[in-house]
Formats: sequence, structure tokens, C-alpha cells
Amino acid sequence: MSGFFDALMESVQEMDEIFRAQRCNSPLAPKISEKNTLTFQQKQACYDKVCRSNYLASLRIEGFETVPANAAESLPVRQQILDRYRHNTS
Repeated sequence: MSGFFDALMESVQEMDEIFRAQRCNSPLAPKISEKNTLTFQQKQACYDKVCRSNYLASLRIEGFETVPANAAESLPVRQQILDRYRHNTS
């Protein structure tokens, strides 16, 4: 039985390496500076792009139509949303 789990773990590790390689070639992956280290701003920009991409993907899964141009639009701030709903209730 442990041979099965060893083979399974090896398979999982191989898939992880494949996914990491694909992620590095992704257009969402940040460009690495000359020192081969990422700055905080580069990490934050990559995080923001991935979050936006995941949000749009979840909208598509729920049946909303999205276009790549939606990714460039900024999200409304909390106060704008509150004002919109307060205005509608009055």
C-alpha cells in the first residue's frame, strides 16, 4: 500500500513542477529583475493581476459575460457602493 502512496506523491510532485513551469511562462507572471529577485511592488502587481483574473473567471463560471477589457477597469471603492445603495433606498 505504501508503494501506491509513494507513486502518488511522486506524481503530484511532477504535476506541481509542470504547473510551476507553466505559471512562469504565463503572461500574468511578473518580470524578474536583473538580480533574480522580486521587489515588493512586483509581487503586489502580480498578486493584483492574479486576483483580478480569478475574479473575472469566477464571474464567467457564474454565467456573467466578461471581456478582457473588464480587467483594466478599476473596482468601485467601498464608499461609492454604499452611496449607490443609500441613494436607491431613499
